[in-house]
Amino acid sequence: MNLFSKEFSISSYDLNPKGKARLTTMANFFQELAYHHASKLGFGYDDMKARQTTWVLSRMRIRMDSYPVWDDRIAMETWPSGVDKLFALRDFRIRNSEGKVIGMASTAWLILNIETHRLIRPKEALEHFKLIVHPEQVFAYPLDKIDVPDETRVLSHHSVVFSDLDIIGHVNNVKYMEWCIDSVIASSNPEREIREFEINFNHEALFGDKVEIRGHDLSGEETRFLATRKGDGKEIIRARMVRD
Repeated sequence: MNLFSKEFSISSYDLNPKGKARLTTMANFFQELAYHHASKLGFGYDDMKARQTTWVLSRMRIRMDSYPVWDDRIAMETWPSGVDKLFALRDFRIRNSEGKVIGMASTAWLILNIETHRLIRPKEALEHFKLIVHPEQVFAYPLDKIDVPDETRVLSHHSVVFSDLDIIGHVNNVKYMEWCIDSVIASSNPEREIREFEINFNHEALFGDKVEIRGHDLSGEETRFLATRKGDGKEIIRARMVRD
């Protein structure tokens, strides 16, 4: 039960103009896989809601060595990989039809009391969590706060629209990734592929919010992002993207 796998098929609407699956397609698959596995383990969306709690994705790192194409079938596996203070960790691995690993991801989740908005330690909220941990982590270094240099330039602005929202009325996690990717791809070489994407989710964005996305190029390959809500200046996300 501590390992869960599922096959996904790459459809035409999952593809970018190069005919390869988008990074955000992979991120959507990760979320779907996590939801299914959590439900099987007894702490899925409905289980948590019954306890007046919910999962909040706080950090994520994705690494893609290659991307599947149209009609490819890929196998994804996931497992709870440990606890780091308030974070419940979950890792992922992607294999192609030949069994070769083509990508991986690590995520850090918080547990929030819906009524009080108080954060709850995983060991307190989920008594049996430690029993199903599979202590394998796909990255050698932990998920941490992303450093963004003070000197940034405005990349784009985005007004939160209805199609950005998820089941609980907040901006879906993958949408933030899209905003960052679009803000850079629009002004640079679209042929370069994203190899790694890491993101910190710091505050929620809601319908009607206006968000400013700023960036800083650390090198020709890596860009750091900072998105803030216009009006109150709240920091929404930090991110980093590496392309080749």
